[in-house]
Amino acid sequence: MSASISDTERPKELNEKSEPVVAGNDVETGHLQELEVDIAEALNEGGKEFDLDADHSPYPEGIIAHFVFLPPLTFTNQYTLVRAVVPEVDDPSIPVNTLRMWIIGYAFTMIGSGINNFFSLRYPSVHIVALVAELLAYPCGVFLAHVLPLWTINLGPLGKWCINPDRHFNIKEHTVITIMSNVSIGFGSADATNIIQAATKFYGFPMRAGFSILVVLCCQLLGFGVAGLSAPWLVTPANIIWPGTLSICALLSTLHSRANAIANGWRITRLRFFMYVMAGAFVFWWFPGLMFVALSYFSWVCWIAPKNRIVNQLFGMQTGLGLSPITFDWTQIAYNTNPLLSPSWAALNVFFGFVGAFWIIVPAIFYTNTWFTGYLPLMTADVYDRTGAAYNVSVIINDDGSFNADKYASYSPPYLGASFAFVYGLSFASITSVLVHVCLWHGKDIWRTLRVGQKLDIHGRLMQSYRQTPWWWYAVLTVITVGLSIAMVEAYDTLLPVYGVFLGLLIPAVYMIPCGIIQGITNVDAQQLNVLSEFIGGYMFQGKPLANMIFKTLSQDVVQQGIFFAQDMKLGHYMKVSPRLVFAAQGSATVLGALTQVGVTTWMLGNIDGICDSDQPNGFTCPNGRTVFSASVIWGLIGPARLYSVGKIYSGLLHFFWIGALMPLITWAAWKYTKKEWLKKINWPLVSAIPNPIYSPGELLTFLDLRGHLQRPSRHGYQLQQLGPRQLHLQPLDQAQVLRLVDEVQLHPRRCPRHGYRTRGHRHLFLCHVPRSGLPGLVGQHGVSEHGGCGWRAVSGHAGAGVVWVCQRDLVMMRRAT
Repeated sequence: MSASISDTERPKELNEKSEPVVAGNDVETGHLQELEVDIAEALNEGGKEFDLDADHSPYPEGIIAHFVFLPPLTFTNQYTLVRAVVPEVDDPSIPVNTLRMWIIGYAFTMIGSGINNFFSLRYPSVHIVALVAELLAYPCGVFLAHVLPLWTINLGPLGKWCINPDRHFNIKEHTVITIMSNVSIGFGSADATNIIQAATKFYGFPMRAGFSILVVLCCQLLGFGVAGLSAPWLVTPANIIWPGTLSICALLSTLHSRANAIANGWRITRLRFFMYVMAGAFVFWWFPGLMFVALSYFSWVCWIAPKNRIVNQLFGMQTGLGLSPITFDWTQIAYNTNPLLSPSWAALNVFFGFVGAFWIIVPAIFYTNTWFTGYLPLMTADVYDRTGAAYNVSVIINDDGSFNADKYASYSPPYLGASFAFVYGLSFASITSVLVHVCLWHGKDIWRTLRVGQKLDIHGRLMQSYRQTPWWWYAVLTVITVGLSIAMVEAYDTLLPVYGVFLGLLIPAVYMIPCGIIQGITNVDAQQLNVLSEFIGGYMFQGKPLANMIFKTLSQDVVQQGIFFAQDMKLGHYMKVSPRLVFAAQGSATVLGALTQVGVTTWMLGNIDGICDSDQPNGFTCPNGRTVFSASVIWGLIGPARLYSVGKIYSGLLHFFWIGALMPLITWAAWKYTKKEWLKKINWPLVSAIPNPIYSPGELLTFLDLRGHLQRPSRHGYQLQQLGPRQLHLQPLDQAQVLRLVDEVQLHPRRCPRHGYRTRGHRHLFLCHVPRSGLPGLVGQHGVSEHGGCGWRAVSGHAGAGVVWVCQRDLVMMRRAT
């Protein structure tokens, strides 16, 4: 990229100490080491006081007029949102594998998973989100860093282990704790625990401890294994940005960084801004949450005619179409996912999909009385019998939990409301559109990665400093877990044959990468594999509800868990945490969290009186287990053959399978013919990916708040997107902003190398200003390697003003204005 500089082009002071310094495996990987300079120290040596956060500049008048900035080069990450919050530098010497990190990580894993699982059996439930652990981990880490002794244990051939290396709780330790917390807290209670509830309390099957442990562990570890095997396609590529992880990166940087970039005139620090917003949100929540709950669903039209059935059907927010979706409650907006983290084009795809489905097609189905939906509520997820009453599944099952065909014939087939029935049609379309869309738009990238690997961006190249996790580690883990799954279905009376295990795992093998790619780019969960697994399981294992539940766990839940694991792997990738340490943290937290949840569930089912009864005094009615039980009755006992086979009432919905496959093909063909760029933004998996379950129009509020997605130029030349992450259109800056450039590119200055002192392993951008009177001995690599060299360029200002040295390899070049 840049040529080396001859000795005559560099100052004499620089040539005197030009011994190259190589850190880590820079020679082996082809990366060159750039060193950083403590700008404050260099200026102080020249007799100038310097404050990094000061508004004034120590530079002489007019010096900056000599400089202009060029756009970022292609080797950096090209995504604005990523560059705004993810540092493009790294220090591999930061201690991460410390005792304090493991203590806090395991504590949050056990406490969080136990509390979430305990309250998951209660209605209404309380759920602790991973953000709570991320926030609480910071003061806990700071406390342990000051309390634990500064000890290092010598483990002999295994090396040394730091109990407490220093008094500074660093951002990488915090990242690993967050990853461990996400495994147990972010996922909520394991879906496999719902099988234990349904089988024990609703079917009356005796559940042994061995089965309970294996069914939860197998689901979690299979998700971990397939995520690791999919990492070359879901973690390493620069275009799979996982927008959901960026907010975590931003919060980690806010808590640990004291840098304060001036963005569009805002001088408030990130931490103070975060505290102000959090305090304001806490205060405002009391209004829609307690004092005036109508602010949550602001259905003002229904207030005018509260007894008008048509008005309530059109404008109602809970059982109507919600044609006036107004809310003042952020919890309603972010019910399914945070809309500010999704690209604007992705949100628009979901928005138009919702409008077309629930404001056009569903009303047409309802008002034409298709499938007898006119006799049922318009927007509901309940199942009804022929009289319009809630479907009583106890009528059609025997005392041993088996299906009674005679009782079913005399009672009623199940009937679905207009919205519920059509959602299944959209799910059928999503199942096929995901595969076709990814094959057409991402097929070449998938094949190229399989053959030659990924082209690395700056984050991928920085991660080459760490020992990578071999793919066969995940392969061995997956094989072992498959063996445990086979042992589970054979040793216990599950009625699931061995081939059912392999058939269930075929779904993650096919859908893990496509679903991960779509969610990694859009932050929208496009997978509707619960319907696919129930559909296949219902046909294959009809009359075997427990087999159907286990089959669903080994298929859909593995993909869901795998996507969560892949997202956390991307977080470790962004924050430059060793992949092997991430493997150990995720794996150990998975096992610990699974055992904790099994223990809590088993204890509650055996010690709480009346648990899972609909009239349980304390509300422990097992709502999730009850839902799994009802679904197993519909799909496992009654079976899809009685509902969707040719000639049955909902057989017409099967056409959505081929419609979902055809629509991406039409869009792709139109783009190939016209080359219209807007056609590339049409994403049919998102159009059909109505958040599951989404049977209330109130959840449309998530995608109607498009204010955060508007992109508009500002008077400072920035492009605003999603509440402030900025894409710098680098321009000549005024003299007061020269040193703030270090913060703008998210660098943290360190000491200058001098007289044998070696800096730690930051290896991306070198930018410093030093006065001529005290120029330290700069040491750096020069020349060009196959991965790009680091050509140093000196840009001088007025006489005696100093020299700016820039390494122009990857991120920013600075040159003299012509």
